[in-house]
Amino acid sequence: MITGVIIGLLFGFLLPWGWLFQSPEEEHDHQGSADLPESWACPMLCVVLDHPGTCPVCGMELEAFISTGDEVVLSRHDQAMLDLTIGVTTVRDLTTRFTAPGLIEFDGTGLYSVTAWTGGRIENLYVDSQGEHISGGAVIAGIYSPELYAAKQELLVLSQAGKTFEDFGVTLAAEKLRLLGAPEYVIRQIIERGDVSTVSNVISPVSGTVTAIHVREGEYVSTGHILLELADISTVWLTVYLTEEQSGLVSTGHELEFSIDSEPAKIFSAVIDSVDPFLDQPGGGFEARIILDNASGEFLPGQSAAATIINGEHPGTVLSVPRGSVLALGSRSVVYVMTGPTTYVEGDNGSLRIEEARFEPVQITVGPLAADSTGEVFYPVYAGLSEGDVVALKGAFLIDSQAELLGLPSLFNSEMAE
Repeated sequence: MITGVIIGLLFGFLLPWGWLFQSPEEEHDHQGSADLPESWACPMLCVVLDHPGTCPVCGMELEAFISTGDEVVLSRHDQAMLDLTIGVTTVRDLTTRFTAPGLIEFDGTGLYSVTAWTGGRIENLYVDSQGEHISGGAVIAGIYSPELYAAKQELLVLSQAGKTFEDFGVTLAAEKLRLLGAPEYVIRQIIERGDVSTVSNVISPVSGTVTAIHVREGEYVSTGHILLELADISTVWLTVYLTEEQSGLVSTGHELEFSIDSEPAKIFSAVIDSVDPFLDQPGGGFEARIILDNASGEFLPGQSAAATIINGEHPGTVLSVPRGSVLALGSRSVVYVMTGPTTYVEGDNGSLRIEEARFEPVQITVGPLAADSTGEVFYPVYAGLSEGDVVALKGAFLIDSQAELLGLPSLFNSEMAE
């Protein structure tokens, strides 16, 4: 209730005055409004009384308004301010299975960049093209590095001076070479054979498939320059792209079936491993990720896919309302049902325009979100509504806020029709 009061006070300052109080002197076309009781309310919403005067709480002058019972009455101006839209409670054929596009991608945890540990010139490049498989420990390039060559000479001089490998100076010189990226066998060759080459080998630290080559023979590189990029494709990701509307239909652990677009007849089963906790932009989409074992190399990064997500029991043909009409608080779900437009205005062409509409909150029992054949999302309704009931969609939250301000039944006030 404290949260409701805070929200109510905020909207009390933001909403137009005419939404909250209707002066009995104002001219209206409300059918039957003359028979409704007149009440007085504090502008700060401290109290609502049946007589004029000052507020016993804050001392402000009470304002007169016409009570509408448990209904929220919206004039045509109010409806425009709310940008109100309505929907109809209808029996629909709903499903918890829906299809979304997907893409086979590299496993982000298996990507690796091979970089230059020291600056120099690429004398030899032993990787020919993208897609080539490189084993861990394989030589991928030869580099002439003045810094690395000087460190080799330093180790050679110390080792030839009669020092052993365990000597402090030799140990430090060997460690310096290791920090510059020299492999262990090169250090051993220098100490045991006195073999020093001007060109040093660049070793791949991991196994993987080459996804990009960033250098050529004869090119000078600096320390940290990326020579090539590798990817371990023994595991890949299937990324499924979802819309904001589908956000309530997908969660970690949901089963899915998918096929690669190049082989639509071959169906694979999997389970969703993670779902983005955010949209990529307001009104945008989000992604679900499935980790796939690809030891056989069956999946290729870049392949497009179609994923059918299964998120629960099939509700079938059931009474339902659009997703946007339902306000939820804990286990309670509320919709605002139009109890009937009370005033119509006929246009020159004979059309009718709703001049005034009344809404009343109704608590309902709903099932998990489901979609129709077009992919639009609805709530199955198992109690509280009847087919043909008209409910507020866009603007439902503001209607509820106005009801809260006036002390009427609302989402926070459970004293409502069921």
